Amino acid sequence: MRPQAIEPASIPAAGQESDFLSQIEVRYGPVPLLGRFFLRANSEARARGVTLNFADIRELVKTNETNRESWLPLLPIFDFRTFAATSDNFFCIVARDPYNRIVGTHACRLYDWTGTNFHQEAESLRLFYGNPEQMRRPGEACKVTAPSAKTVSGLAVFSGAAWYHPDYRGRGLSKILPHIGKAYALTRWPADTIVSIMAEEIHQRGFASRFGYTKVDWDIYLQNSAVGTRRVAFLSVMRDEMFDIIAKYLDGGAQIDAGVLRSHA
Repeated sequence: MRPQAIEPASIPAAGQESDFLSQIEVRYGPVPLLGRFFLRANSEARARGVTLNFADIRELVKTNETNRESWLPLLPIFDFRTFAATSDNFFCIVARDPYNRIVGTHACRLYDWTGTNFHQEAESLRLFYGNPEQMRRPGEACKVTAPSAKTVSGLAVFSGAAWYHPDYRGRGLSKILPHIGKAYALTRWPADTIVSIMAEEIHQRGFASRFGYTKVDWDIYLQNSAVGTRRVAFLSVMRDEMFDIIAKYLDGGAQIDAGVLRSHA
């Protein structure tokens, strides 16, 4: 059963602490739980010296291009030149330092795979490009052998574009931003599953569970992609599982009135 849209809630008075929260639109999901989570995650990010806000997809691409020493090229999934990005199918959350530099990113994109599935969309390259025949790189291909990839269909969110500036690594942002991104995706869209892919070396360092994924399946083979030729894992987490993770993350954290979040039925 899909979650029901919640009733509209009031918008808080503007203030630096509530700026990010006041931009959040909650359309689906348990408001008390999500409200507590967003407040706590926002406060924990500020305690690490950063502030959170939303960024345009062009700013995401520009940030990626100017930080190549520490960040591989974005997958076309998050490049405005390969699909029509709108507020209905994409958002990006960024962390900014006191000098307003972007030092952390996380993005989510909504897909409607009714009548198809991740396996088909990835191998056809429709996962990556609005028009694969015209946009794909020479020799580019994707081979999926992960069994669970065929089970992900309907509304699904691809979560990724995760990056942290070297100056801000080791501060725990890699746990905060991915959870915020997934939580917001599930409040914005009635998706059943959140998915991603992860390189072997990143997976070996334990980032799959840190990013909030409950299932890791192998393999996906990328050939001549934007990030080269490599073997990656297929990651997923179901909607209810993500809410359970959020509840455990809170573990008795700060309380918040549902009115702190903006809601649209």
